[in-house]
Formats: sequence, C-alpha cells, structure tokens
Amino acid sequence: MREEYDRAQLLDEVWAEPVTLVAPRYGLSDVGLKKLCRRLQVPTPARGHWAKVKSGRGIPPKPRLKAYNGDPRYLLKPLKVHRPRSEATELIDERLAIVIAYEQDPAHLIKVPTRGTRWHPLVAATRDGFQARYKDSRGLPLPGGKGLNIAVSPEQRPRALRIANALVRALEKRGYSLVPGEHHLDVQMFGVCLSLSIFEATKRSDYMPSDAERAAKARGEWAYWPRYRYTPSGRLEIRSGGGYGGSVKDGTHQVVEEQLNKLIIWMAKRALSILQFREECARAEELKQIQRREALAQKAIQDAEKEKLEALKSAALRWHQAQTIRAFLMALEQDVQSSGHGLRVDQQEYLTWARAKADWLDPLLDVSDPILDRDIRIPY
Repeated sequence: MREEYDRAQLLDEVWAEPVTLVAPRYGLSDVGLKKLCRRLQVPTPARGHWAKVKSGRGIPPKPRLKAYNGDPRYLLKPLKVHRPRSEATELIDERLAIVIAYEQDPAHLIKVPTRGTRWHPLVAATRDGFQARYKDSRGLPLPGGKGLNIAVSPEQRPRALRIANALVRALEKRGYSLVPGEHHLDVQMFGVCLSLSIFEATKRSDYMPSDAERAAKARGEWAYWPRYRYTPSGRLEIRSGGGYGGSVKDGTHQVVEEQLNKLIIWMAKRALSILQFREECARAEELKQIQRREALAQKAIQDAEKEKLEALKSAALRWHQAQTIRAFLMALEQDVQSSGHGLRVDQQEYLTWARAKADWLDPLLDVSDPILDRDIRIPY
C-alpha cells in the first residue's frame, strides 16, 4: 500500500513555519510544496504573512481544513525508487584526474599578457581575417575563413585575441591541438573534437530609426530597419562544445582571463564523457558481435540437427512405404494362389518389378534403379 499525505499535519507545518523551511522535509522546493498544497487543497499563508508575524502585527488565524474533494491519486505519496550508484560512476576517470591535478597546480596557471604578445599563427590568421562584410546576426564582426570563432565588438577584439592566443598556446603545450572543423577550428582532446568560441554578450533593445532613415522612407526610398538593436556589453564569454563542454564568462569576481585553467578542465570532462560513451558503444558492439557469433554457431548446430532429423524422417517414411508394398505384394500373391490358379507370366513380372521398387525405397538396402536414379536434364 502506498502511503498517503497527512493533510492536517501539512496544514500545521505550513502555518507554523515558512514553506522554505518545510519544503526540504518533503524533498521539494518551496514552489513545489505550494503546488502540492494546492493539489491537496491545503491553504497556505498569503504573501507577507511571515513579515507580519515578525513585526508582531495582527495576522489571520490558521484556517480550518475542509474535506478533500479532489483526485484521490493526489493524496498518494510518490514511490521512492532507490537507485544505488555503482562504484564505477563514483570513481573519477584517471585521465581526468591527471588533467585536474595539472590545471589546479599554481605553477601551470595560464596568464594572458596585456602587451608584447607573440602571436600564434592561427590567432594571427584570425586577426587578419576580420573584414567588414562578415557579421553575425547581432551585427558584430566575424573573421573570414575557418579561423577561430570570435564574435566581439571592435573595442573588445584586441582583448579577445590575447585571450585566444594564450589559450591556444596553453592547449598546444598540454598536447591538444586545433583541427579544421565544420565551420571553424576545433580543439581535439582525447581524440574528441570540441568547438571553441569567444563572443561578447549584447543588450537587445527595439531598433529606433534615425531622422535620416525616417526622412528617406517618407520620400519613398527603399529602407530596411532591423527589428532589434544590439549594444555590446563588454563582457566576454568562452564556450566549448556549444556550451556543453563548459563555458567561462566575465563576472563580478572573476574575468575570463582568470578562468582558462577551469575551462580546460571542463573541456576535458566533456571530451572524456564523449570518449567514454564511444568506448561503451564499442564494448556493447563487441559484445553484440560475440553474441551474434555464438548465436550463429548454435544456429548452425540446430540446422544440422534439423537436417539429420529430416533425413531420418524421410528414411523412416521410405522404409514404411517399402514394408507396405511388400505386405501388399504378399497378400496379392496369396490371393492369386488361393484361387487354385497359378501365377501368370505378367503377374510374376509385376511382382518382380514391384519388389524391386520396394527394395529401392528401403533405406536399409543399397539398391539402385536404372530408371529412377538417372539424372535427366531437359535442355531449354
């Protein structure tokens, strides 16, 4: 029997303490507990109730609990499913542990110089690839070709390039490399390619045409006005694997330049998770092929057994047919002899022919037939 919620107890609890304190007892958030109270028709205090309690002002008394007239299924507590975590999932991959230990070592801190940068060839090519005609949907300039994916305002471009330069050199120092991707260069870690992008957050607002644009439209000239205007915020973010491989961004306490080691750890986690998935798929496929080979071997044994059985059934049937023919011929011969007349020549010939056919049918006798054993092929 599934346990039911105690509505009276729940009413006492939500009127004795704020839902933020009661909710953890039920394994819910405060919003989830309020939804549960609505389903169970348990009234909860109104907004500002606990502020009044704290200030000592007059507060409404706890309401009376009315009879429940909702769906009876809502009264049932959810089943508790215990899923023990396997030891394998709790252990950190040794390859990841090595990356974490390396990146957390202060001696390996990635530093982004503010001046005197020695540009990496890929970063230099990306820097030279910025052209006015390449822009993203927000109007921020993009580099042409398949260089690094950088979408920032011209004001933030030098900073983004310095960050990219330090990151690329750090990745290569650690044995990772940048390889051509579908659209831009990807980072290859543990045999897995992860996209890498640096972009600047923007603030979106409705586009307000200028007086010149309004005047041109009033004169009947063709004009296109975008729906929104995007204003660069100056805050940079680096994403790996479209964000699934981790991201770092400018925050209140840390800027992107101070989080590059952390980004590499997240990238390694993502790459290793993909690699582990591939390894699991490979193991599953190998097991499947082993099972397939075993099944095919068993099927071959079964088919051979069926073939032998069919041969046995065929031999038994032919033996039974031979015995039936012999019994019939014996009865026929006795019937003719009982009539007082001897066997005619044609009857003797028939009995001889028939007994030869019975011997040919009998699998216990190795008898051939000059007519039935012939392989006759009809030409077309």
